[in-house]
Formats: sequence, structure tokens, C-alpha cells
Amino acid sequence: MYLFLTASKDASVYLQQPEQNTGLDGILEITKTYYGNVKEVSRALLYFDVSGLEGVEIEDARLLLKETESEEIPTEFSINAYPVSQSWDMGTGTKFDEITTDGASWFYRKEGVPWSPIKTHEDWKSGSYLEQGGTYYNNISGSQEFEYKTIDVELDVKNIVEAWVSGSIENDGIIVKHPLEAEKNDDDYGALKFFSKETKTIHQPKLRISWDDQEFTTGSLNDFDDKALHVSFRNFRKEYRLNTEVKIDVAARYLYPAKTFQEEFSYQTVNHYLPRETYYQITDYHSEDVIIPFSEFSKVSCNENGNYIRLNFANWEVDRTYKLEIKTVLNGNELHFDDDYTFNLIIE
Repeated sequence: MYLFLTASKDASVYLQQPEQNTGLDGILEITKTYYGNVKEVSRALLYFDVSGLEGVEIEDARLLLKETESEEIPTEFSINAYPVSQSWDMGTGTKFDEITTDGASWFYRKEGVPWSPIKTHEDWKSGSYLEQGGTYYNNISGSQEFEYKTIDVELDVKNIVEAWVSGSIENDGIIVKHPLEAEKNDDDYGALKFFSKETKTIHQPKLRISWDDQEFTTGSLNDFDDKALHVSFRNFRKEYRLNTEVKIDVAARYLYPAKTFQEEFSYQTVNHYLPRETYYQITDYHSEDVIIPFSEFSKVSCNENGNYIRLNFANWEVDRTYKLEIKTVLNGNELHFDDDYTFNLIIE
């Protein structure tokens, strides 16, 4: 199962604009650049509401950020994510047009309220560069390495989310930044730019939470002994509503079924099941972005009535067309079924 959470608030904080808020900017920046002898460092703050995850056995959690217009990026670099250790306000400013100080900035976590310096924290908590720019727990982190071929972020933050859900730390969001040593050295790492929650595109920051929810009981159904198969969906709809959970039945039959004595084709009823190694994938039909990949967390389930999948459409992008595909491994053969089954997601 895949569950998506959209950022409730976000902002970038800048060393060279230390009191300025950017909570309504359409871009998040993670930078380390030089303008002559002037060093600029920026970091991204994001907050996700994880209150609905109690009782979920999380197996994977990824922070997803979509890149746009990054500048002068080195061949190799990394970025880190840490849980923020103090509350902060998003604010209503932007970097260039709406200049305000009513939210998070390099100096302040709220208007007029500074980030607490490092000395007020235990040893396992950290302030940051010059004891400003956000405070965070440095013993819980995630990291992603890049080699220039892509800078879309898919950063493992499972340990951070688990700490929030368990209550071991307060959920005050995530700070995403270059490693501290990279921020302090003399190297230039350019400007990483990502779409923020204020973007007019489909690429808002998200947390992708996933776990294996496969159920598998075959009852009196038979397995397949031939790879010539046809796969379809028996209760497939062309529209689904945002923030709903749905069950879609997966119907598989032999590609050339034999007629019965009643002159009826055997595919009118479900007699067989697809194996445990059967997966689904969902892509955005027009952008071709993979929303849910074939993986251990997108397994097709089975009960005595046949195969099925469950989908949770919480926080998906509406007014989009999505395509559903199936992949199975049968007797060592990988089979892919893509018959352009598409659906639209509409507002509830």
C-alpha cells in the first residue's frame, strides 16, 4: 500500500536574507553558492501531518521533491534531512515580491522569536550554521547522494517519521540541507530548486509512506500453467474521487480459453489466480511520472473470489488521468499487461 501526505507548510531560509520569510514562494531552495566573497546558504523547511499513521507498520517513507531550474550543480553532492526541533510559522512572504518577516527565516522561527541557540539543547540536538537557520535533531537523519544525472529528491526519512509517530520526538517538520561540512567549506554547490506547496504544477512536496498489505488466500481457484494470459479489471471505473479508498478486482484468464459444454467461454467466471509475485503500477498518463511503482509495496492480493488491489487516493492530484498496469512473474517469466486502463481523479 502507498499513502501520500502533502506538505502542510514549507519555506526556505537564507543566510543573506536572515529576517525575510518566503512561506508563499513557489520554489524551495537548498543552496551553497558564492557571489564574489559573499557566501549564500539556504535550507528548506517542510511540515507534514502524520497524525493518521498511528498503528501503521511503516516499511518505507520517502520525501519526494520535484526539481526545477537548479543552477551550477556539481557532479557529485549529497543532501541531508533532519527533524526540526522547534515549532515554526510558514509566513506569507516570497523571496522577491512580498517581502515580509512574519514567519520562519534564518534568524527567526516565528515573527520576532529567534531559533534557540545550540547551548539550550542537549548534546544530541543541534542548532546549525552560526547557531541559526533552524534547529534540528542531528541523531536522526536521512541522506541522498546525487551524481548529476538527476536531482529529483526521493530521500529515505523512515526513521524520522517513525520517531514522530512513536512520540519519541515532537513533529515540528523536516529541514533539508547540504551537510554541515559542505556549508562551511569553500566549495560552491550551486542552487538546488524544487517546487513548493505553493506551486501551480502537480509537483507539490510529498511524503510517500508504504507497507506490504498483500493478502493471499486462493481457496478453490487454480494456478496458471501457461503464460498466454489476458488480464483485465472487472469493476474498473473511469472516475474515482479524491480521498477515497477503493478495491479493484483483477481478472485473469487464458488468452485462448476453451468453450464449455454449455458453449460459454470460461472467462465469464474467475477460475484461476495470478501468483504472489504480481504487482501493479500507476503512472500519470500525460507526464508519464510514476506515481506508484512496481514494488514490494504494490503487490496484488487474492481471496477465494480472485485477485484484487486496494488504492488510497488521499492527497493525489485531481483533474489528472492515471494509467493502471499489471506485472506478474509466472514460472520464471515476467509478463507485463498494459491495455491503457486509464481513470480520472476528481474532487470529492
